[in-house]
Amino acid sequence: GTIDAIQKLHIRSVPLGEGPERITYQEETSTFGVITRRLDVMDKGGVKPVRESVSTQAISTSQATTVTGIARSGGGTPLQFGEEVEVYNLLIIDQNTFEVIHVHTFHQNEYVQCITSCKLGDDKSVYYVVGTGLVFPDESEPKIGRLIIFSWADGKLTQVAEKETKGGVWNVLPFEGKLLTTVNSTVRLWEWTHDKELRLECSYFNHILALYAKVSPAGDFILLGDIMRSLNLLQYRPMESSLEEVARDYNPNWSTAVEIIDDERFLGAESHNNLYICQRDSAANTEEDRMQMSEVGQIHLGEMVNVFRHGSLVMEHLGDNTVPHTGSILVGTVHGSIRLLTRLPQDLFDTLYELQRRLAKKIKSVGRIEHAYYRRFVSDKKSEASHGFIDGDLIETFLELDRSTLEELCLGLTKETNGEKIPLELDDIMKIVEDLSRIH
Repeated sequence: GTIDAIQKLHIRSVPLGEGPERITYQEETSTFGVITRRLDVMDKGGVKPVRESVSTQAISTSQATTVTGIARSGGGTPLQFGEEVEVYNLLIIDQNTFEVIHVHTFHQNEYVQCITSCKLGDDKSVYYVVGTGLVFPDESEPKIGRLIIFSWADGKLTQVAEKETKGGVWNVLPFEGKLLTTVNSTVRLWEWTHDKELRLECSYFNHILALYAKVSPAGDFILLGDIMRSLNLLQYRPMESSLEEVARDYNPNWSTAVEIIDDERFLGAESHNNLYICQRDSAANTEEDRMQMSEVGQIHLGEMVNVFRHGSLVMEHLGDNTVPHTGSILVGTVHGSIRLLTRLPQDLFDTLYELQRRLAKKIKSVGRIEHAYYRRFVSDKKSEASHGFIDGDLIETFLELDRSTLEELCLGLTKETNGEKIPLELDDIMKIVEDLSRIH
C-alpha cells in the first residue's frame, strides 16, 4: 500500500538541522515539545557545534540548572581534542507557525529518552515531563537519571520540579493524575504533592530492562515490554497502593515496541522484525491459566518496529465502506515506513485468508520467494508459520490483475453469514479490496 498523492497536500517539512528524537503536543499552550539531538566536537576553545542548527541559533535559550548525580556517577572523564559529544535539547515549537520559540539544553552526557505533556493530581497547570539518563562509556547502563517537570507559560520555560532516579528513565506516562515511569529494570509510580514535588508511591521489580510501556484507555492496565522477556500486564491496586502482575507472555521475545489492542489482546514487535499478538484468558478457572498469555497471531514484517500508535491516516467514512473493521493501529519502523493494522470480523478474515492463499500461488514475487516462507515468524528460538494476520500488501495486488485472472481467483470464494456460506461474485471481492485500500 501507498499513501495517495492527494493526502500529501498538507504535509510541510520544518528543517531543524539536528535529529528529532521525541515529540509531544500540549493543547493548552498550543505548542509542541520536541526532543532533539545534535553533535558537538571538542575544539581548542571548548565544545563547539559541528554545524548550525535551530538549537544553536535560537534567541530564547536556557541551560540545565542542576548537576544531579554527575559527581557521584563515576563517569564524566574529560573530553579529548576532536572527540564528539551528543547534546540533547528540548525545543518549544509554536503550533501555528512552527517557529522554535525556546530551546532548553541538557547536560553533557545526559540522554533524553522520553517526554510527555500532562496535568498532575489536582494541579490545574499543564506540564512537560522529561525523563533522562546519564550515559557514560564505562557503564553498561545508566546508573542515574532525572525526571524533570517543566512549565511553559507567558513565553517562559520554568523548571518546576526535578527528581533523581537510580537509572535511566525509559518511559514516562500520565496515569490517573500520577506519573508512571520505567527506570532501568523497575516500574515506578509517582504522586504529585501540593508542594509541587514528586513522591514515590509504589514500584514493581521483575524485569531485566523495562523499555516499553503503555496504559489502557480505561486506565486499568499497564502493558510492559521487556528487552528480553516479552510482554507482561500489570494492574494498579489503588487501595493497596501497589502494582500487581496479572498476566505474562512466557516466550523469550526481545521487545522493540508494545501496544494494547483491548483488555484481552496485546500487540508486540520483536528484534527479529516479527509482530505477534498475545491474548489472556481472564475467565480461566485456575490462577495459572489466567496468568499465562497465549500467542494467537504472528507474522514476519521484515522491518524493525519502534513505535505503535492508535490512530489513522485518513478520515473515516463509514457510510460508503463495506469493510466492518474495528480500531486501527499505526506502525512506525526504523526504515521510515508507516504501516496500518486493523481488526476484521472472523467471516471476512476467512474469505481474505483464502484469497491471500490463492494470490500467493498466482503471483510470483521478486526472487521467487514463497509468500508463506517470507512471512514465517523466525527468531533464535523458533520458526513457525504465520497465522492470525492478513498481508494487506498482497491482497491489494488483486486490483492490478487482468479480468480473466481475477475471475479465476474468485471462483468458489464464499462468505459465511449466519452459519450459511454465500458465494461471492468478482464485483463483491473487488469492492471489499477497494474499501480495504481506502483505510490507509
